[in-house]
Amino acid sequence: MIDARMALLAALAALSTVPPAIAGPYCQPTNGGDQIAKTGSVCPVDYLASGPCCVALHADSPRAFARLPGQSCPTGSFVSNGDYCVSLR
Repeated sequence: MIDARMALLAALAALSTVPPAIAGPYCQPTNGGDQIAKTGSVCPVDYLASGPCCVALHADSPRAFARLPGQSCPTGSFVSNGDYCVSLR
């Protein structure tokens, strides 16, 4: 019984340590600049494509996020390139 528990804990520990190469398609902010995952072939206004990510051109670029299919952007934001919502503030 104890051996089975130890094997289970060892298996869970192995699963919790994910190598960075397969950690996921998330774009992490770098040097204070915002980054988001690229949804289509283009990036929103004030963002530049960099591999699978869209990188903010300036530190004060408005926040952008993916737009839900078939939904409008929330109040205080506008549609940019069809796939993104960009904050007005």
